[in-house]
Amino acid sequence: MAITKQKGDIAEAYVVYFLKQHGFNVLIPWGEDNRYDIVSERNGIFKRIQVKYATPKNGAIEIRLRSCNNYKVMHYSTNDVDIIAVYSPKPDKIYFVPLNCVKNRSICKLRLRPAKNNQKKFIVPALKYEFRFDLLKK
Repeated sequence: MAITKQKGDIAEAYVVYFLKQHGFNVLIPWGEDNRYDIVSERNGIFKRIQVKYATPKNGAIEIRLRSCNNYKVMHYSTNDVDIIAVYSPKPDKIYFVPLNCVKNRSICKLRLRPAKNNQKKFIVPALKYEFRFDLLKK
């Protein structure tokens, strides 16, 4: 099994575990050709979730908002996915990022610490999406 596949499996298992811990039902689609990895449900509200594994680098977590196969690169859209759940092994946290908050991008960076150049504009603090289970209830 490829390392990237192992990381994806770890991230999915971790996210499912935390969702169950917080009272969500979790549905796992059959097959590999779905744009989302899991679906959460609570009180009749369903959210399609794409799960990503991302290791921090230079004070930020980079989320790739696309998937690739041998033939093409496919960007996620709000027609396919509601939430990107990012599992980061360091600092061992999950970030729930609504896809509609990062429109028209192929990469989103969540800052774990301030930028070295003190840039504030266009900076997305990771804390804003850390363990945001409430985003799955709306």
